Amino acid sequence: MSTPFDTIDAANRHFEQLFNAGKIDELVELYTSQGKLLPPDKNTYQGREEIKKFWQGARDAGVNNLHLTTGTVLEAGQDRLIETSSYKHSLDRGNYQVIWKRVTEGKNDWQLDIDIFN
Repeated sequence: MSTPFDTIDAANRHFEQLFNAGKIDELVELYTSQGKLLPPDKNTYQGREEIKKFWQGARDAGVNNLHLTTGTVLEAGQDRLIETSSYKHSLDRGNYQVIWKRVTEGKNDWQLDIDIFN
């Protein structure tokens, strides 16, 4: 049986693969339909279309070679996990926090609901 850490670490590897391959259409499907992305530009991107524009803009600006280092994963009830971790890529490095939401009751299927990074 996998732990919450194992589940999120595997999800992070999938996120990295999609981003680094430029598969932004697939990447945004990892977010809930009303997901929020709060990057350092002080804007809030809500919903998959807005999140897609942000990540495509990052790729277009030269961001590549994304690597996520899973730090801590805390359970917050039956349907939420809180991840606090770090990232690095070709242009920057920093920290992030994600609130993951279980999207299918009874399955181990998690999506990014709130994604904040600096």
